[in-house]
Amino acid sequence: MAAPFVPRQAVEFSGALLQELQGDVSDTIARDLLREELPPLAPSSVIHDNGCGYGAVTMAIMNTNPPDSITIHATDVNPIFTAQLQAKLVENPSWPVKVETMDASNLTFPDNMFDLSVATFVFPGLSDDIAAASHILRTLKPEGIGVVSVWKEMPWHVALENAHHKTRGADEPMAPFLSRSWYKKEKLEQVLKDAGWKNVRFVESTAWLNLGTDLKRWATIAWTFLAKPVGGWRQRDEDKWDEAINSVVEELRQGEWHKVEDGIHKIRMIADIAIVQK
Repeated sequence: MAAPFVPRQAVEFSGALLQELQGDVSDTIARDLLREELPPLAPSSVIHDNGCGYGAVTMAIMNTNPPDSITIHATDVNPIFTAQLQAKLVENPSWPVKVETMDASNLTFPDNMFDLSVATFVFPGLSDDIAAASHILRTLKPEGIGVVSVWKEMPWHVALENAHHKTRGADEPMAPFLSRSWYKKEKLEQVLKDAGWKNVRFVESTAWLNLGTDLKRWATIAWTFLAKPVGGWRQRDEDKWDEAINSVVEELRQGEWHKVEDGIHKIRMIADIAIVQK
């Protein structure tokens, strides 16, 4: 069987390129959340880093010099991400962190376990978001705090969507990743209500995504990883690759969300964050 077609301009997947694509916006949001919106962690607090990814929330917590007696349970359905966090724990063996592969929509923790449960940018990819919100509430202790964040503004996402339409036509289904990435505040409000959350407080938080000195490089990584069309790559994608990349670059440059600091291109992203106390 022939290997699937891949445009010659596409880059080969690696964890380092994925980290370059993601930047540290999740770290910034987690840090600011802990510093500005949540009370200090009490001794013996039990925390859930829910959908932990590479561990942005866990690392933000540990960077606050928390009480030695806390415990963090970090879970993610993707073993690639849990492996990244496990590698971080090898470098920091004293961290009180337990890592497990677990679906946020089907948590196996007992009721009333956590003082704090944080799910940052997890909900767009969930199989059952109402179940996930219900599990957060179920596993919180009385008076425990639950947090869910979603992106309100992702200018790079809009640029990729527009490049998709420009090079593939308005009638072609959106690339699968791009079609799943948007999760509006209004939807989150309804999901949390359906899951039994009450008196939810919403705040906004801003972070700047570092795109590096070469916008074309970042756009190439993003298009490779995020814009693969339904049914896989085609010759058309190779033929129109440069057009797609140039479209992304130009749109990112021109928006009021773009700035350059010391030669580094940065894009503003804004998160909607829901906070509840059980």
